[in-house]
Amino acid sequence: MNNNKEIDVSTEDFLIPLDDYLSNGVHVGLKYKTADMREFIYKIRPDKLCVFDVRKIDERIRIAADFIARYDPEDVLVVSNRVYGRRPVKKFCEYTGCKTIKDRFVSGTLTNPEIDTYVEAKLLLATDPSSDQQAIKEAALTGIPVVAICDTNTRSRNIDLIIPSNNKGKNSLALVYWVLTKEILKRRGIEKFEAPLEEFISTAEPQPYLLKMQEQQRKQRRKRGKRR
Repeated sequence: MNNNKEIDVSTEDFLIPLDDYLSNGVHVGLKYKTADMREFIYKIRPDKLCVFDVRKIDERIRIAADFIARYDPEDVLVVSNRVYGRRPVKKFCEYTGCKTIKDRFVSGTLTNPEIDTYVEAKLLLATDPSSDQQAIKEAALTGIPVVAICDTNTRSRNIDLIIPSNNKGKNSLALVYWVLTKEILKRRGIEKFEAPLEEFISTAEPQPYLLKMQEQQRKQRRKRGKRR
């Protein structure tokens, strides 16, 4: 993998302008990568963060939109235990008619018809396999296909269709769900989708682990600055 090569995408026909993908950080992954996600990674930055190939992000969103649009909206369940994913999931479901779980995913939601939270579904769309692990596990047990937004640290077990993307940032999650919404509606014959991206962006405060990570990053930058 060449860590120094630049992305040459000038001739690519993207679903949205390339700058929109880049400015919302969908391509910026983590320092940790799995073998399952290696094919989607374009390069490693000097700070060791993985960078997704934007062409593959765009391509997988197209494939996912084709796949999801085949299902009746009421048969699609969209989940997000990740706080930044809850608003984009809510807006996605408002516009597409898909189902979502407003609160925490309760064990047995897809497998136990005896509980109040039981939901019937034929397709699961997960925001982050690490935080939506229980939902993915239950989907696999019941034979429900899984589409998931996957960061560089994802293991693809029980995931049928990967959408490679930064699934930690509020802007990146909003953009993926916004583009998915637009493309799914288009496949249903609805060409006019005027909701702004801002409508999909979470207003939640940063979670404690994110604040801690940001502080650690600031300390590391200060250390590097002193060495120079």
